[in-house]
Amino acid sequence: MKRFCLLTATLLASVAAAGCFNPYAGILDPAAMQAQQAQAMADAQAQNDAQILAQLEESRAAVKASPGDMNAARVLAQRVGACFILGLVDRKKIDGEAAIAEADAALEEATKKNPDQTAEALSSKGILRIHAKRNAEAIGILEASMAARPTVLACVPLIKELDDAGRSGEVLGHCKKARPAVRDDEDRYTLLDSCLQHSHGAPAEKGLAWAGQADIDFYNQKTSEFVQRNAAYRAEQEAHSAQMRADFDANRMRADQERAARSGASSSGGGGSTYSLRLHNSCSRTVKLFFGDNPKFGSGTRTSLGSNSTSSYSGAGPKTVWIVDDRDQGISSFVASGSQSMQITSSCAGFSTY
Repeated sequence: MKRFCLLTATLLASVAAAGCFNPYAGILDPAAMQAQQAQAMADAQAQNDAQILAQLEESRAAVKASPGDMNAARVLAQRVGACFILGLVDRKKIDGEAAIAEADAALEEATKKNPDQTAEALSSKGILRIHAKRNAEAIGILEASMAARPTVLACVPLIKELDDAGRSGEVLGHCKKARPAVRDDEDRYTLLDSCLQHSHGAPAEKGLAWAGQADIDFYNQKTSEFVQRNAAYRAEQEAHSAQMRADFDANRMRADQERAARSGASSSGGGGSTYSLRLHNSCSRTVKLFFGDNPKFGSGTRTSLGSNSTSSYSGAGPKTVWIVDDRDQGISSFVASGSQSMQITSSCAGFSTY
């Protein structure tokens, strides 16, 4: 089970990593941002497709090089299954039936050389059928795997398929057979959680009575830990989303200010817009400043202003003035246009009129 989960996690991680894009490009142009996101996702899919197909060929070569190797045969079945899960069978015109037959042949050859691993080979065959949406066939194969030797690997997908097929009354029988095969806490929780869900026996005190009080206590404790971790993760993601929205709104506000300043300069008939700024620092320390659109990545003028001091600045406008930190990250900004007197507030993190 762990090997299969690791494969799935690797596939998803590769998609996420390849899908990164410049968060600043087109931030004020939703159409450009959507186009960039679409291109990033297309590039990620192409890269991931190539990676999965390369892994499939690698497994085929491994099976040919070591016929009868159970591990090589099961990895081949997993990678054929990945082609179904990720849509490569349709997108890349792969012969799905031929690929399943190829994996089956490798597993059967491995079973001949390793008859003690018949249950594992059958579980790989059954899981492959689930990925190929041949669910009724999968049930029979997974039941054969459980008959050969009960395992958590076969039991968990089997009881889900039974529940989906309206046969939840058969779930607990398989759960009881698989419980002695648990190898570690991960297997234990996965089995108990799946059995509780697909037997529709909640709460745990009722639905897991067959497993005993120790398993009930273990399940409740782990569930509580998961709930707490998930709540903390959601809070972190919500805070991150709120910050991104605030940053986007701030950028949009600056753009609106700049457009308004340019419009005002144009309507006044001036030959060229300028700004004249008198800036006082009411902060108790020297503050770093940046004059320009983007302090982290854009071009502009960097300077600083000492505590309780005043300086004058002028030039072509309008001009965005930033307070920045030691890493050149923008803290606060305003758009200077025309003649203004402003101050850096005592918080060292904002501007106000002066």
